Amino acid sequence: MKFAVLSDTHYLSESMLLPGASEEAVLKNKIPKSVFKMLETADGVDTVLLTGDLTHAGDRQSHLEYIDMLRALKARGKRVLALTATHDFQFSRAFAVKEGWPVRYKDHPWYHAWFDKDSFDYKSIVKDEFRDLPDGQAVPPFAEVCTPEELWDLYYDFGPAEAFSVFLPDYSYAVRLDDKTWCLMLNNNFRDVDPMENMSASYSPGCLKWIAGIVRDAKKTGAFVFACTHHPLVPPVPAYKIGGTDRNMRKAYVGHMLADVGVPLVFSGHTHFADVGFLSSDAGNILCDVTTPGLSSLPPAYRLVDLDGQNGRLRLSTPAVPNDPAFGVTDETMRAWFERRFIEEYAEKVDSLPLGLGKLVRGLKVRHLYPLCRGARLTKAEYAGLKDVRMFDLIMRLVVNMQCGDGDYTPDTPVYRFMMAFAAATDSVVDAFPFVDLRKKLLGYTVAEIVEPMLFNNFVPDNEADFDFTVLPAPNTTPPRFKSRLGDVLMVALLALAFALSPLSKAAAVAFPRSPSSKSAKTACILSARSATEPVL
Repeated sequence: MKFAVLSDTHYLSESMLLPGASEEAVLKNKIPKSVFKMLETADGVDTVLLTGDLTHAGDRQSHLEYIDMLRALKARGKRVLALTATHDFQFSRAFAVKEGWPVRYKDHPWYHAWFDKDSFDYKSIVKDEFRDLPDGQAVPPFAEVCTPEELWDLYYDFGPAEAFSVFLPDYSYAVRLDDKTWCLMLNNNFRDVDPMENMSASYSPGCLKWIAGIVRDAKKTGAFVFACTHHPLVPPVPAYKIGGTDRNMRKAYVGHMLADVGVPLVFSGHTHFADVGFLSSDAGNILCDVTTPGLSSLPPAYRLVDLDGQNGRLRLSTPAVPNDPAFGVTDETMRAWFERRFIEEYAEKVDSLPLGLGKLVRGLKVRHLYPLCRGARLTKAEYAGLKDVRMFDLIMRLVVNMQCGDGDYTPDTPVYRFMMAFAAATDSVVDAFPFVDLRKKLLGYTVAEIVEPMLFNNFVPDNEADFDFTVLPAPNTTPPRFKSRLGDVLMVALLALAFALSPLSKAAAVAFPRSPSSKSAKTACILSARSATEPVL
């Protein structure tokens, strides 16, 4: 079974783009159009699965234009199954604001169903620098958005119409791709999360029972069942889990539940990362989560899948979005453009730090930290090639690795040895201060466990792979481990300083006066003899 998986297309209608809209916003209109046009004539792609965030702002016009693109795909004989997600709707949302409007607000009351745009006092919430705008200019240009119920009807022809089973409360459905391959399209966003806070933005209990029933029916006929959902059930890397929320990353038990009811393979999106992740439930069942990058972000790509569910085999490729003259991008590739813009954005944030911190952070180089990382054991030539690399540039490189998958810094590289030695030194400091629970903030991970996946991928490749998704992958190499005593040294130094400055040190000096050394005692005797022979003045 061959198909394409697209996620986070974030389409924006031209009607949502005002003068002054960013280049990124304009590309959210152009890139999806280009990719869908290419898929219309793509050989070997008969089915297209869309895992949510189809549009960027959830406005009605963008949805209508998006549906026109899906109709064009179907007219070329392509089968289309779609899910909607958080960018496509919000249960209480009333309006979206068009891209390029220069005024930013302290609050967004137009997201609420009770919002009255004709009588609201906008200047009461506008930031101070925009207080003097004329009344007409202070009102955002609004666009209506769709409710979840409307989206189900709008996208009914792209999945639900051919479903053999539907769980309407969660807007989820099941489709037979062929007699032996069934696909669950799971919408994991509750419409009202407050009453079910512990399971918010997950699958409802009723939906989980429905999933289990589909899997039981599939087993009776010998069919294989996999799922598509928007939010990943396995974090791409620990750093993403630490920086995210339970609502964004789903509860950990959801992936375990799917594995235990008999769904071993999931295609997801949301993170905009390229990743192939695994989990093992308490019962020993395996779930493989293939996360698909977004079209309109770094890395701009989609997935091509050749699935043999009966034998647990998955062949995966990840075509990059090709540059199109219509995009107006001067970089050689779209990835290069997004990467450059991504780094520039964070450079601006660092440069804006107060008290000169931005200059300090941007000026920090490897050679400034290397004395703490002697365990890296770089040769003179390796150190010479790395010492003047700015830490900001290196960290940005690692973040790009994290998003794009795989990574270039294998254990034989100087960057790997330096960064892992630095991580060991940091872990040593974290562990040396048990009264400061930093480890809790890291969700129990070590800094080394967070950094290593950002350097390279030691398991199933994230972009081009041919693998068995029914077993946990073994590491390809055994990376070296690094140790550091920096934390112990720092702790002893701090304790010594604290003692030296405390009243106890003064009391100890009185109670235990130092005996003079032999040299100082000899000097004292000489001075005493001189005073005895010299005349008194």
